Amino acid sequence: MENTILIIDDEKLQAESLKKSLSESLPQFSFEAYSTAESITDAIENRFYNLAILDIRMDKIGLNGISIAEKIFEINPIAKVVIISAYREEYFTKLKGIIQTGKVLDVVSKEDKSADTANKLLEPIKTYLNKFSEDMSFLNASLLQNYSEAKNEKDTYKKGVLFERFIALIFGTLGYREIRKRVIDKSRNEVDLAVRNEIKDPFLNKFGKYILIECKNKPDYKVGKNDFIIFNDKLKNTNNLSEFGIIATTGAFAKTTYLEAMRASSTSNKVIFLSNIEFLRLIESDNKLEEFKKLIDEQLKN
Repeated sequence: MENTILIIDDEKLQAESLKKSLSESLPQFSFEAYSTAESITDAIENRFYNLAILDIRMDKIGLNGISIAEKIFEINPIAKVVIISAYREEYFTKLKGIIQTGKVLDVVSKEDKSADTANKLLEPIKTYLNKFSEDMSFLNASLLQNYSEAKNEKDTYKKGVLFERFIALIFGTLGYREIRKRVIDKSRNEVDLAVRNEIKDPFLNKFGKYILIECKNKPDYKVGKNDFIIFNDKLKNTNNLSEFGIIATTGAFAKTTYLEAMRASSTSNKVIFLSNIEFLRLIESDNKLEEFKKLIDEQLKN
């Protein structure tokens, strides 16, 4: 799995310089720098990342690292953060709350030269991300926990939010970096999730630029034929940007829905279903991308 690290600092030059220094020292990891309130919010909500490096004080854009860290922990339970600051002592009391979450790897002094700050960050980044990549049990346990929360939540609204969060997490672990929620297509239809299909894989690249995902997680809801017909129309309205869709549920599918999807998938648009059995297969697999491709193969061949 590709390891992506967000660098968040209201000083654009410093953020880009830190990205350059870290990329040169750790070319095996992918670093992305964000400096405006809009780009930071968009990144933490729609990008998939294992780690974020946050400046604690960002007066220029009216944000601070503590509130951003709290938002990251809410949206991306897999991610951890490293705090950088030239004002460690000033913010020490305020940092206690997020440090107690166990998700702050380190608090590092911000130096005048980005290269010096980067040198202090090398060890915590390498240690954590190498362990993350090698120990799949941590990742699988985290995914299973999030899936359980989505399945067991009784409040309908919260259940939907948790399920979309889980779907975004699992597609992030497959290697997809950009996963947008609540996307409106050209016909004003709303799609729950749109995944930018940028993985360099010949099998997956043939499905168009985006994978559209419809999430069905209402209590005792059984996906039926009408759900498929509506979703297939949404695929048609993407002007060929997407030829592949997924209907996802923690519940079950009606047999007629599955047969209808298989017949329709003989056309240019392809639709598969992910339900409880498929999600557990993905969670438990050590090679999630290959398991995902296997699931696609199995359903489209039937």
